[in-house]
Amino acid sequence: MAPIHSSHRLHGTLLLLVLVAATAFLSAAAGREEALAARHEQWMAKHGRLYTDAAEKLHRQEVFAANAWHVDAVNQAGNRTYTLGLNQFSDLTYEEFAEKHLGYSHQPVATVNMSKAQFRSTPDSVDWRGAVTQVKNQLSCACCWAFVAVAATEGLVKVATGNLISMSEQQVLDCTGSRSTCKGGYINDALNYITASGGLQLEKDYAYSGQQGACRSSGVSPNSAASVGAPRFASLHGDEGALQELVASQPVAVAVEADYDFQHYFAGVYTGSSSCGQKLNHAVTVVGYGNVDGSEKMEYWMVKNQWGSGWGEGGYMRLTRGNGSNNCGMATYAYYPTYDL
Repeated sequence: MAPIHSSHRLHGTLLLLVLVAATAFLSAAAGREEALAARHEQWMAKHGRLYTDAAEKLHRQEVFAANAWHVDAVNQAGNRTYTLGLNQFSDLTYEEFAEKHLGYSHQPVATVNMSKAQFRSTPDSVDWRGAVTQVKNQLSCACCWAFVAVAATEGLVKVATGNLISMSEQQVLDCTGSRSTCKGGYINDALNYITASGGLQLEKDYAYSGQQGACRSSGVSPNSAASVGAPRFASLHGDEGALQELVASQPVAVAVEADYDFQHYFAGVYTGSSSCGQKLNHAVTVVGYGNVDGSEKMEYWMVKNQWGSGWGEGGYMRLTRGNGSNNCGMATYAYYPTYDL
């Protein structure tokens, strides 16, 4: 019997180790896939998501897995002032999310000059959440422009009269004009329509459907309790002090860039990437500002979104304020109704 050389034994041992390692790797990978599949099933049950066929489900599971991996990686890194979470958008790519759930468009209009000389002393913190209605949901219609125009109007009426009236976004969506649709639109057009309407109908009387329809306001008496005067538009050029001055008086609609982490925001004070704000694509309503536990190092804007209460902090978001950051473009453009005739 020929002797077995040590080199042959070494090669055999190495081959065995490689096979064991490969088997362990494949087993771990299979385990991760099973865990992600189970996680996706749980998420589908929570959000009532159904798919047309097995192919679509597999595709959505792959998208969900990529989003879940990102959410987990950000949270485990622990180097941000906010956390991410899985929400109703977690089986959408960012491109799909942006197409269906954003919708801000900008057109230059006559602006109000916000000179520093006109600023009065403003409080250290403001919270208008009691002056706005419950968080609403624009669904899969890219009409953030309509929701923020209504939210700012609801806020002004409450601040000025003490009456909190839930007004109709559907009326604004249907009646503002052909260039503002479920594929995007203009806040200034919406505010101009709200003024011209003489007062929006109640939400319950002209309910939101998530789709644009024919304008049904003709022949209906304006709701005088909801009437407002001419709107204003301010180009702020990144001046957060100017925005603070406006928000000290009433809720204000602003344009932001809703980037990838914005889609998955769960809690905390949000800070976008260094480039966030170069592509304004969404509109939110600023309903206050303040700081975390009195810390000047953690100042924030409080904004009301319109993606339902399951997103963010009950439908709200805190974004970093101060230090000239103009986080995600918050202090670029501001829109607000007035009682000026």
